[in-house]
Amino acid sequence: MRIEDLDAQTLGQIASPEANARAQELIDEQHLQAGYRHGERLQVVVWDGESWPVEVRIKDGQLSSVCPCPQAAGGEMCPHVLALLLTWVQEPGKFLNRAELLERLKKYAKKDLMEIILDLADRIPEVRGVLKEEEQGLEEILESIDHIMEEMAQDSLEPEDAEVKLRRAQGWADRLAQSGRLSEARTIYFYLLDNILGLEDRTGQAPAFFSRLKEELFEEYCQFIREDRHLDRTLVHDELDQLSKRDAVSRGELDLSEVRQELLGAA
Repeated sequence: MRIEDLDAQTLGQIASPEANARAQELIDEQHLQAGYRHGERLQVVVWDGESWPVEVRIKDGQLSSVCPCPQAAGGEMCPHVLALLLTWVQEPGKFLNRAELLERLKKYAKKDLMEIILDLADRIPEVRGVLKEEEQGLEEILESIDHIMEEMAQDSLEPEDAEVKLRRAQGWADRLAQSGRLSEARTIYFYLLDNILGLEDRTGQAPAFFSRLKEELFEEYCQFIREDRHLDRTLVHDELDQLSKRDAVSRGELDLSEVRQELLGAA
């Protein structure tokens, strides 16, 4: 199965009529925001009393979903996941392909990008909030990741709050990448990934969101390696050696062989 293979008939078979009805209500009331597509992965934020970040992906032909709501935690197919799927089936154009967007943005002149940002700031209050955030230096970002990991190791940080904080660090890395600072962005992605894998190794368990986050971090980390024309190959080899010591790599969850081969071929 691929993302494109999903249809209304399939969705009608994987959840109760009540859940499907509630999902349609959420769509009709326009409670879905920030729809994105990353390959075979779909993401959206659903407002249902509070904001629920929802993700659906297809891997090896199998559909899986993640939603932090209580209903999903109980093992049910929740209305939030169904709302995402129904929206994809009904209006796939509402999901922004980030990879395609990045390629389009690369073609804009700096002046044009500034005009786009200013226009968004005029129309969307949340954009103004983002623009007011102080720029974080690389060391500050890495220190913030250390602090998050310490809190998680001590069980003093709820998984939902931990994910928000880790995603914020990921967002800072994405901004650096968008401004052409791929080396710093890659460093942050490596640091996030290595710390997540290290925490898994030490504790022998991990929050549910770790699985999808580490896969996403790994995919983007490898992509930064491919795109960086000024890559410090010695440093990247050291990073890959460090990752290879982690249990997730030993178990085959993350495969370093392809990116290693690409580095050797480009040398």
